[in-house]
Amino acid sequence: MHEQTRRDAERFQRLLLPRLPEHMEPFDAAAAYRPAIVPGNVGGDWYDAMLVPDQACAAVIGDVVGHDIQAAAAMTQIRNMLRAFLYDQSTAPSVVLAQLDRAVHVITDDSVTTACLARIEPGGHGWTLRWSTAGHPPPLLIAPGQRAHYLHADPDPPLGVDTTQRRQDHAHRLPPGAIVIFYTDGLIEHHERPIEEGMERLAAIATAHADLPLHDLVETLIAQHPSDGRDDMAVLALRAPRGG
Repeated sequence: MHEQTRRDAERFQRLLLPRLPEHMEPFDAAAAYRPAIVPGNVGGDWYDAMLVPDQACAAVIGDVVGHDIQAAAAMTQIRNMLRAFLYDQSTAPSVVLAQLDRAVHVITDDSVTTACLARIEPGGHGWTLRWSTAGHPPPLLIAPGQRAHYLHADPDPPLGVDTTQRRQDHAHRLPPGAIVIFYTDGLIEHHERPIEEGMERLAAIATAHADLPLHDLVETLIAQHPSDGRDDMAVLALRAPRGG
């Protein structure tokens, strides 16, 4: 019965997650998800990616606090609102997150949510990653031929906390073919180890398997995760175009 409950919860969660677009040229994207090991838990993790105007690609990963049907329902509302805000716009991630934060306060029921919203956009002779973070772990960058490293930046408050604070944008130039990995904290948290150790292990796994096809890479990160498995895990990887 416990196993059946777990399978039903996992199936429900997967039905709530979006399917990434089949055609993302000139970008490449892949995602993976695994539920918590606790039977019957339904989480609020989600991811999404889409092409947006001005030849850019938008990507988001988020985590609604909680492990119940209410968190999953709030996740669906927030994800759909964000898609609407992104559609047919060329707006900085911080502006979109601020707009989403105001909507979260009005529409959802006190749903505190961490999120990282990013754009890979053309600039000069290459590509730039521009992102804003609402209390979420930092993106992980794999540049061709280099060890994976985190793009640390001061995080703004999670959504659903304080709509008056100004949100920030951060930017980083991407070499051709660079991979940016977004993930939820369930992938790195372990109750017996500091979270920094989980982050170091994740970076090492990503470095060791950087040459895999993107779909295989995200599945490997899920399969070899350094966490204790008590929380949902979601991973989204986005590869910048190989040309300028």
